[in-house]
Amino acid sequence: MNFQKIKESDEVELPLLLKNRLISLVAYIQQKIEASEFDALSLATIAKDNRMTIPQLMEFGFTKSNLVCHAVVARNEVMIQTLMTQDLTHLGTTLIEQVEAYLLQMYQYDLRQLPFKTAIQTYAWTWSVVDEERFTNQAMKLMTPIYIALHANGFDRIDARCQTIWALYLRGLRTAAVGKGSAKDCLAAVRVSLNLMIESKK
Repeated sequence: MNFQKIKESDEVELPLLLKNRLISLVAYIQQKIEASEFDALSLATIAKDNRMTIPQLMEFGFTKSNLVCHAVVARNEVMIQTLMTQDLTHLGTTLIEQVEAYLLQMYQYDLRQLPFKTAIQTYAWTWSVVDEERFTNQAMKLMTPIYIALHANGFDRIDARCQTIWALYLRGLRTAAVGKGSAKDCLAAVRVSLNLMIESKK
């Protein structure tokens, strides 16, 4: 993560007509994923259902994996708009309390999206470099309040610390995916490691 290079937009440059078509495509993909019907869809079916041809989909790089990335980016954007602008000092009296409270909010949001997030995992392994960069940029946005809080408290190597906290966050999320845990269970699963990360400024 390089927080100095966060891109304001996570969208790709597309012609206006195609952007409008992509909005309906993303809604269609999200619906099919939530209904557990996406895996069985062929690219031909996706094209037909959206009044397109396979060559039209492929001309703009719309593979199944790429369409899943578009759907993930759209979902994440709602979370970003809800959480990214927060001042963590309002969430607790100590830094660890602030970070834990923020991560708990992230878990609460993600758990509402868990069936969707679980269903897309296999596709995330086959994303292109561009798709992966879009997802990483969103992760940096979500970690920005923590970055600011660490900086305000005099920590060094903040990029590396935020990478570690993001990895811990994802590890905690598996508590819900695998063990049907709650948001508090997810946080509890990584609390010791999280505290070790924030205890020392060196």
